[in-house]
Amino acid sequence: MGGKGFDPKRELEKRGYKLVYVPHEVIADHIACYRVRYRGKDIYPPAADKLGIPLNEIWISELFRPYARYILFHELREIEYRARGYGVREAHMLALRDEREHFRGDPVWEELNREINIAPSERLLEVPGIGEVLSRRIMEHRPYRDIRELRRVPGIGPRRYELLSERFWCIVEGKEKG
Repeated sequence: MGGKGFDPKRELEKRGYKLVYVPHEVIADHIACYRVRYRGKDIYPPAADKLGIPLNEIWISELFRPYARYILFHELREIEYRARGYGVREAHMLALRDEREHFRGDPVWEELNREINIAPSERLLEVPGIGEVLSRRIMEHRPYRDIRELRRVPGIGPRRYELLSERFWCIVEGKEKG
């Protein structure tokens, strides 16, 4: 599955999956989730049970529709790794690696990776004063509805907040303003 020429609709059709855009509030904790049959195995993360996702559906928050191509690439790669026997966390990390290899430099993908609810740890660590511990705290406090919610994360004072808010954005905040 190539990145640059990746056609999500064709890939979903080929696999017999249905893409469903759901209200952000339904899936805000995950942005996207799936329950599919792949290579004879039912593959899904624990969140699929909580969300009640039917077999062969991939759900994406309606707010992330403009980024569906990138999110579907990630989810499909994660499914492939899960089918090979990797755990949920390992498959996610491998899919992130593949995403970087295929889309780095793509301006829309780069924008997506600055959204605070999706930004990977490596992106957070690029901010001066943000180390491993603070990066983990930022990720643990997700989801954010407004970039200003970062102020509630222990260890983020005015200066760190300023640096973060200059580099990151929040999709829910953008919706409410637009």
